[in-house]
Amino acid sequence: MKDYNLGKMEAYPASAQVWTFKKAEDIVNGINLRLSNMAGGFPFEFNSITFKDSERLYLCGEWSNNTDEHLVVQEKLMKAKSGFAAKQFVKSSNKKTIREDFPSFRLQWMIFCVWQKCKKNEDFRKLLLSIPKDVILVENTNGDNWESAKIWGCKNQILGDKRDSLGKELEAKHKGMMKIKDLDLLINVETNKINDIGVWEGQNCIGKILMLCRDCIVEGTEPIIDYDLLNRSKIYLFGKLLEF
Repeated sequence: MKDYNLGKMEAYPASAQVWTFKKAEDIVNGINLRLSNMAGGFPFEFNSITFKDSERLYLCGEWSNNTDEHLVVQEKLMKAKSGFAAKQFVKSSNKKTIREDFPSFRLQWMIFCVWQKCKKNEDFRKLLLSIPKDVILVENTNGDNWESAKIWGCKNQILGDKRDSLGKELEAKHKGMMKIKDLDLLINVETNKINDIGVWEGQNCIGKILMLCRDCIVEGTEPIIDYDLLNRSKIYLFGKLLEF
């Protein structure tokens, strides 16, 4: 199986077979790349709890000490309207109480979280399998200023600026002539056709994890996860210690 080198900086020429995803409505080559952890529509069960998206399971790991304070945050994450709201509002207002050691196990925890969704949601598995195996999946973090943007994804500002420029042209040309929903779809499809400018740079850990999971689904195997590390990290989910 291919080694995706999590944590290693990458440089992918945009002219290569790179498909980027950011928003839940991103469409590339006719495929809706709803690959973000925050994308809804792919619920799955883990530890007898139904998660509406993988973002919330991952975020629960940031507040996974055996304390009442962390339990309250986990409950707020689950009550959020969406994975985006969980990150944007719940996380942003509780950053000071995130586990200090979380960076030491976050990559292995992320693989685990994404794999749970892959195993337990058939529609998500079908989506991954619909993507050609020679495609390099990259989370587009252009415009994201959060500290881990280059860990989870890649930036290509030259390409991003070109897409933004085309989007504004299309909006000016069609505004008032099309329904907003149809205009948004047109802009999404047309701007994602621009994919041969500049270089995508970053660690792209989410993209790599998705490609790893895709390979495992095809081969009928499971990703190699450092379960010893996760056990040593003592991760509590709603008051229960997880055992891996």
